[in-house]
Amino acid sequence: MKILLAALADCANISREGKLNVMGLFNTIHAAQVPFTHPSLQLVLRISLALAEVDREHEIEIRCMDEDGAELFKVEGQFSVAGAPAPGISPTFDHIVGVHNMTFRKFGGHTFAIFVNRDLKQTIDLEVARLPAQGNADGPATDLDALDLDGPGAI
Repeated sequence: MKILLAALADCANISREGKLNVMGLFNTIHAAQVPFTHPSLQLVLRISLALAEVDREHEIEIRCMDEDGAELFKVEGQFSVAGAPAPGISPTFDHIVGVHNMTFRKFGGHTFAIFVNRDLKQTIDLEVARLPAQGNADGPATDLDALDLDGPGAI
């Protein structure tokens, strides 16, 4: 069993055709102060299984910890994949965990640890960073403001 994709995103879904759609991948959240409650994020997984692992129950556990090891949350569940999709194609399992109103108590590194059958398979790092100070009023507010969109080479 391998985790092919493990990411944090703003939005994700699985279409009725079985396509995994992911938008807004990130690994940093900015906050003016802590504690900070992030309204919504999606933890997106794509797991590939060997043929010997289909038609069986598997345990999954996801933990989020800060850099000192304090646990912010833990979720546990089970999944199974029925049969192989086609000869020569590895079965996969797509899973999206919606995390809503998660409170971060301090700035710094955080880790989402993904365990399958009690074995750590993957980690996702997330940095909770202090919101940068506002630029001076005379200069550009963003990099895009500094672009000359009407000059030579403009689209």
